[in-house]
Amino acid sequence: MVVPGSGLIVRAAVDAGADALIVLNAGVYRSLGTGSLAAFLPYGNANDQTEALLREHVLPRSAGLPIVAGVFAADPTLPLDDRLSRLKDLGVEGITNWPAMGFLDGATGAQLEADGLGSTLEAEMLARARELGFVTFGFALNVRDVERFLDVGVEGIILDVGLTHVSGDIRTKRDDLQQAISGLNQLSKAVERRPECVKIAFGGPITTSEDLAEVFRHSSIHGFAGGSVFERLPVSEIVGATLRRFKSVAVSERGNSTSALQGVIGRTPVMQRIFELIRRVAPQDITVCIEGESGTGKELVAAQLHRLSPRANHPFITLNCGAIPESLMESELFGHERGAFTGAERRRPGKFELANRGTLFLDEIADLSPRGQVALLRVLQEREVSRVGGDETIPVDVRILAASNRPLAGLVAAGAFRADLFYRLSTISIQLPPLRDRLDDIPLLIEAFLTDLRIRLNRDVLGVSPLFLDKLMYHDWPGNVRELGQVIHRCAILEDGAILEGGAFELCTDFSSPESSAAPSPPSNHVLALHALRQANGNKSKAAAALNVTRKTFYRWLRGETGKSTQANG
Repeated sequence: MVVPGSGLIVRAAVDAGADALIVLNAGVYRSLGTGSLAAFLPYGNANDQTEALLREHVLPRSAGLPIVAGVFAADPTLPLDDRLSRLKDLGVEGITNWPAMGFLDGATGAQLEADGLGSTLEAEMLARARELGFVTFGFALNVRDVERFLDVGVEGIILDVGLTHVSGDIRTKRDDLQQAISGLNQLSKAVERRPECVKIAFGGPITTSEDLAEVFRHSSIHGFAGGSVFERLPVSEIVGATLRRFKSVAVSERGNSTSALQGVIGRTPVMQRIFELIRRVAPQDITVCIEGESGTGKELVAAQLHRLSPRANHPFITLNCGAIPESLMESELFGHERGAFTGAERRRPGKFELANRGTLFLDEIADLSPRGQVALLRVLQEREVSRVGGDETIPVDVRILAASNRPLAGLVAAGAFRADLFYRLSTISIQLPPLRDRLDDIPLLIEAFLTDLRIRLNRDVLGVSPLFLDKLMYHDWPGNVRELGQVIHRCAILEDGAILEGGAFELCTDFSSPESSAAPSPPSNHVLALHALRQANGNKSKAAAALNVTRKTFYRWLRGETGKSTQANG
């Protein structure tokens, strides 16, 4: 859902496939280069501003999209029924409370509530709008408001997670996003008594499709609404591309079946056993070690262990142990006080503090230095931390999930990882198989990737050709599922047809894996050549091109001769 402030944004949102438009007077100020909070200041009548935005910018370009309009409940200039009647005549289908009084907290908010001008009045306004046939959405910033809006029967709740902002620091960005998800889940939990109620996230640090994917993985929302995140973008093409990416995440991340567990996909027996293990282990408050080669989905599994646990409404914090210099590891884990070291310009909480009552995912734990291993072991034993440069002891309640692309037991045997830390981390171990050990999942994975790409690229990509699928099934996949996704994405960009032929994909016939000593026997090039020849109706040049090999190599394969292939385009 898009919150527009101009006709350009409306038109771009319509072209990109937005599901609905939310019209708030905040859009008027945003289009003037001012933040949404200006909508609360006495520059004019908020309801009149919303109507003007509807008439002049939105309705002429909305192309029939459903429109939800904001109504300020405490407007003394026009009776509520008259205001709602005017919006009904304009074609507005939904009503939300905006400007929302929940933004005003503290003594001011308490006084407004005491005077009957707070969320109680907003709930009464929404109840009246329902009686007049509008679909109603309660715009909520706290649990109290959520409960009041549910009591009057609203069809949806818009869950505000803060002002839209972009952080240039990747670590701060990650922490901001996780804190926003935690707050979102606290509000979302209050909606559980009305499971049919639609839950829409609004604002906050959700500024990219990757951010939205993270939110969907760790919450139960049904959609996203944004104003600044789209309106800040300079041209309509960028708005359209960004919105399509957001929609593709919503389609792919919200899917649910026996062959998928919120992004972890597979119907082979080994994956079904992993799904069952995740469901069984997730509710237990124990450490879990997830092992598997790069690209097998370890972070996705960790996310589901958190999502299905009693800690799901609290933070899920991630730390890549291999990406942090040893000198900063303790600061990352435990935080630091201002002035603790050069560059420590402010107090910063560590990952354990941020993850308190939630889950801390330690990725690439095998890369943790000996000093870092000792520090981690200490906090696991004592359940408390002290910031670098500080004396205060801070108790923490954190569930630890760890992941490694190298077997930790082997590292312990080699003296490269502490045995006592290993046993604390691996109460339960989940071994993720490489893609070459579950090749029958490739068609299912391809369809999941294509579902995303159809919306992201804004064109129909219906599938892959039988010959391309054969090539994919014969490949060794050293990069696992991540590599498969990149192959499908690359071919979808380079090819124009609805059926991908895989011309840009070079088959790897060297079946040695850098991460595994066990490797399958190579497929028969003779079988490949015969299959390609049948697909090409006997045309040897076309068959060789489809296999991306020279005619000389193709003839050798047809004769059943072995030897290193010569790639035509390699």
